[in-house]
Amino acid sequence: MSLFVTIGPRLQMVAAFVPKGAKLGDIGTDHAYLPIALYETQRISKAVAIDVHEGPYQSALTAVRVRHLEAVIDVRFGDGLMPLDSGEVNVLTLAGMGGRTMLDILSARPDVLESVRDLIVQPQGTESAVRLTLLEDGWRLKAEQLVEEDDRIYVVMAYSKDVGWDEEELRTLVAKWIQRLYPLLESRNILEAEFERLVQKLVWHFGPLILEERTDLLTEYMNEYKTMLEKRREQMKKSNNVEIMAKIKEVTEELALVEGLRVWQ
Repeated sequence: MSLFVTIGPRLQMVAAFVPKGAKLGDIGTDHAYLPIALYETQRISKAVAIDVHEGPYQSALTAVRVRHLEAVIDVRFGDGLMPLDSGEVNVLTLAGMGGRTMLDILSARPDVLESVRDLIVQPQGTESAVRLTLLEDGWRLKAEQLVEEDDRIYVVMAYSKDVGWDEEELRTLVAKWIQRLYPLLESRNILEAEFERLVQKLVWHFGPLILEERTDLLTEYMNEYKTMLEKRREQMKKSNNVEIMAKIKEVTEELALVEGLRVWQ
């Protein structure tokens, strides 16, 4: 029986962005299948696999031991980057956790980040906050892609300290979308400052590089977001509160802009 691991499309996408020869820190490793798969395909030289929960930690220990990989994959129990020593890894992967949690984990150990050259993240929620915070912290966005697994769409982002789009360069893409959607401003009763704020919100949510790709998966991703906004609007319509009424107008404008992004050619 083969002990080679099989990872799904989400982790395959994360793995594809890991540079060859990396000294990997896999945070929230679960069963340690990502570092195992990367080592089996000769993509990494060694890894530290970390999980804060006892069950996944024990599962990771077992998965590594049965493959006799203890010398190259060190499984550790602990919170975020805390079990790592400064300079120990040069690539980090964080997948399958909330975006805010990721940012908290990264901000807790700046000494560890000093030696990290590449960062691959797959946040579940608050994607825009992840993008903006990492860019403000000096990371450059190398690539970002959508991937579907079990009828759910995920975002995988690859950052580097050395190559990729910096914050200023990406803001030029945001400005392009403001110009592209400008005809919508002229056809709707909305202030220009509010229009620009909503366009920026959407571009940072969907991803400036992802929006340039115009894939079928992006269309599906946008449709899901539209459905969420429509449900929110219908729920808010049940209230007569003045503030809620103003929020309904904002959601309506956001829906129009999402449609503008979706159909733009």
